Amino acid sequence: MSTYQVLIGAPTDELENALTARFEELAEAEVVSVHRTSREVSETVGKLPGLDVVLIHEDLGPLPVLDLIRDISRNQPQLAIILIVSEVEPDTFTNTMEAGARGLLQADATIEQLSARVTTAADWSRTLRRHLEAASLDVPVSGRRGQIITLTGAKGGVGTTTTAIQLSRIAAKAGRTVCLVDLDLQSGDVPGYYDLKHRRSIVDLVEAADDISAAMLADTLYVHHDGPHILLAPEHGEHSEDVNARAARQILGALRSRYDQVIVDCGSAINDATAVAVELSDTAIVLVTPDLPALRGAQRLIAMWERLHVREAKNVTSLITRHSRRNEIQPDFARKLLGTETLRTAVPAAYRALEEASNTGVPGRLTDEALLKAFSRLAAELGITAATPDEEQQGNGSSTKEAAAAMIAQSRRSRSTRGDSGASIVEFAALVPFLGLALLLTWQIVLIGLTGMYASHAASEGARQASITPSDEERIREEAAKRVRAPWDEEETFTLENLVEDGRRYIRVTIAMPAVLPGMDSPWNISSQSQVLREG
Repeated sequence: MSTYQVLIGAPTDELENALTARFEELAEAEVVSVHRTSREVSETVGKLPGLDVVLIHEDLGPLPVLDLIRDISRNQPQLAIILIVSEVEPDTFTNTMEAGARGLLQADATIEQLSARVTTAADWSRTLRRHLEAASLDVPVSGRRGQIITLTGAKGGVGTTTTAIQLSRIAAKAGRTVCLVDLDLQSGDVPGYYDLKHRRSIVDLVEAADDISAAMLADTLYVHHDGPHILLAPEHGEHSEDVNARAARQILGALRSRYDQVIVDCGSAINDATAVAVELSDTAIVLVTPDLPALRGAQRLIAMWERLHVREAKNVTSLITRHSRRNEIQPDFARKLLGTETLRTAVPAAYRALEEASNTGVPGRLTDEALLKAFSRLAAELGITAATPDEEQQGNGSSTKEAAAAMIAQSRRSRSTRGDSGASIVEFAALVPFLGLALLLTWQIVLIGLTGMYASHAASEGARQASITPSDEERIREEAAKRVRAPWDEEETFTLENLVEDGRRYIRVTIAMPAVLPGMDSPWNISSQSQVLREG
């Protein structure tokens, strides 16, 4: 914040030296002029446009000091006047306030008291000056029709407020009269980004919405030194219900008739006021980050606007924020998902670059060139400012480059498709024998497993039957063959033998397994045997 400018009216060198010595201890205030007579003070105050506070000693002459205060307050109502007195008395205080002064200050006041009184008076002076500047912008309702641009986030944290603030600053620097409206009624945070405190909000215009005058707007709007006039959301979120659809329509209409640009931060919540703003807007922008949750949120938001007959999808414009070439989702894919017109300019991902401006409440501290250029191109694309030749060349150049790259890629794909088609056929034909061999090998492994399983089951069943009917070999073979499926149970394939080794009897089953692999002798014999246990 710039230092406060102070003019002093002191009748003697002693008083002048005492006051200036104290101001030298104050970093927030600066003495710009000192005068000995009331005539000099009266003539000088009108020549210092940045003057904030006038300090007048009660002994200053020749014009009576109260008459001097009345004259200054009548001609320069934005100036804060403080009367310096030897002793503060009730009658003196009353007469001074009635004359138009902002307060009294005892001559022997401490530096802390002087600082507090001057700071309070200077803040009042600057606030009133901004209000008077806003009132001077009054234009009849039929005089013109400004542009309303609404910015709505697909979800929280996509950069809606930051984008609205930067666009309003760019419009003001371009000489446009611009009003930034914080219509995020429950959680609007424009004051945090501007580090401002203002006692008025949009709620103060609701009761007088039928006939909003320039004086009402001047008393409600905050005029920032960057240029934008700001209409704040209510300080307490529960008051958001006071701003109904009818009031929002009338307030935005009044602003449109008095400003070139009305930029509305709708946040990410949908209510009657934001729905009316989107309906009235010349351009309705949905901000979305390149991630699926944000894209789905944007789809739901746009579909809701259509269902409620607020705005058709074809009249909605999307803006990609936090864009990076390393993102998995690129603008072209996001455009296809949303099915809406998408601004060519995408706001790059630069989180660190925004920290200083956001944390200090000074948007002007954003110095990142990539972000500043993106916001500048965005303003030109939206018609807020005229595009510079460099921006047009850059925009056209980027479009040309993208088109050229797409054509080259398509050409390469076409040549690659034609050139590779014959090679693919040859490669596939060469692989066919290997694929067939792999299938045969797999089938051979399956046959080995099945044959071994049948031989084991048949030998076990034959040993069990041999323990019951030791001499009935035909019955033994019959029971063993029941555990084998065709064609493994045929006589030329299935063989059962009775063996005696070391005084023990065994049943051995041998099954011939066909070989399907080329070059191998067929069949293969797989055997399994099981010991016959004596019954009882």
